[in-house]
Amino acid sequence: MRNQIIDNLRGICMLGVIAIHVGSSAAKTDNFTLYMFLEILSRYSIPTFFFISGYGLFLTDKAFLTGGALDYKSFIFKRLKGAGLPYIAWSILYLAYFDSYLPPGWISWGKRDLAFALWFGTCCYHLYFMVILLWFYAFYPVWRKLLKIMQNVGWKTSFVLLFIFQLAFNYASINISPTNLKMWPEFLRNMYNFRLNYVPFHYIFVFMAGGFVSLYWDECKAWLKKNFTASLAFFILAVVLDVGSCWYYKAYKGYNLEALANTFHQLSPQGLVYTIAAIIFFSACLVKLEDYECTCKLSSFVNSFIIKLSGYATLMYYCHPLLLDRLELYSKWYGIVPTSKRIIAAYFLLVLASFILSYILKQIFKHCKPLSILFTGK
Repeated sequence: MRNQIIDNLRGICMLGVIAIHVGSSAAKTDNFTLYMFLEILSRYSIPTFFFISGYGLFLTDKAFLTGGALDYKSFIFKRLKGAGLPYIAWSILYLAYFDSYLPPGWISWGKRDLAFALWFGTCCYHLYFMVILLWFYAFYPVWRKLLKIMQNVGWKTSFVLLFIFQLAFNYASINISPTNLKMWPEFLRNMYNFRLNYVPFHYIFVFMAGGFVSLYWDECKAWLKKNFTASLAFFILAVVLDVGSCWYYKAYKGYNLEALANTFHQLSPQGLVYTIAAIIFFSACLVKLEDYECTCKLSSFVNSFIIKLSGYATLMYYCHPLLLDRLELYSKWYGIVPTSKRIIAAYFLLVLASFILSYILKQIFKHCKPLSILFTGK
């Protein structure tokens, strides 16, 4: 049985993903507040997608609940069809799209270059997410054993230890680099340089949290209902920590806006705390909306909007960079200078255009099963 609250998180995540990609233009305006909303406070989105994935995987793993063995062959075949095939299809589509207008030689279709792009998710800037997701799928038996260990050790102790591990691993991955990297074989050097594009351990805390919630959803939902104010307070404190850190580094250490985004991203300590707070708070908001849906017209409208948006979130994720690229190209052709108001307008325009294109694609896929399987895995 589908969980509408968790499903609805997809739509909220999609709004965040589009904000991140539009937000890069906000650096040109030097508008600190706008940049915080678009580039910093939207970075809950990618980790939350992994939280949703963890929830979905463990929820559908009936054998885990009964202590049975995993049919890995059947499991991985299903995931490769549902995620691997669309990843390859959209990657090839984006390569073909960029090749259609970029100068000759910018896009290489050689076997080596194509394998490199697909392995590391570099066909388009948003597709690395799918590579990490596929690695999560590939190592699912490991996460399965880990969740069982956490269950036996105790959830509080386990998540405290996992949180510490997450902070330490992210710090080491981002800040510690080998001194003899140039001496490494090319393949290993690339594996290190592109580690953020495929290593699932960067998001293991939120993924395992999704697994925990799948086991105890009724208890979690009751807690969210009872502790909405606490979740709001935690969210506000996390925002203050994240934005305050950005303000301090800009005001006293001379960081520009782009440097702030490269420092206080979702893998930073501030970003991790903010992500956890955002998942809890947005889930609590969705629970509230569900409760008030029958008694408040505004709540009903907002909840219906989020449900509709979430239903198209996957296709919006895949197709929105194409629309954003066209928007940026047209802006350059017509000499449109990015301003704060134009960037805000571009954000809402991109959300609307992505939704419309996703709707059109969904109608096409309904009448063409091969295309549907190829680009959605369904």
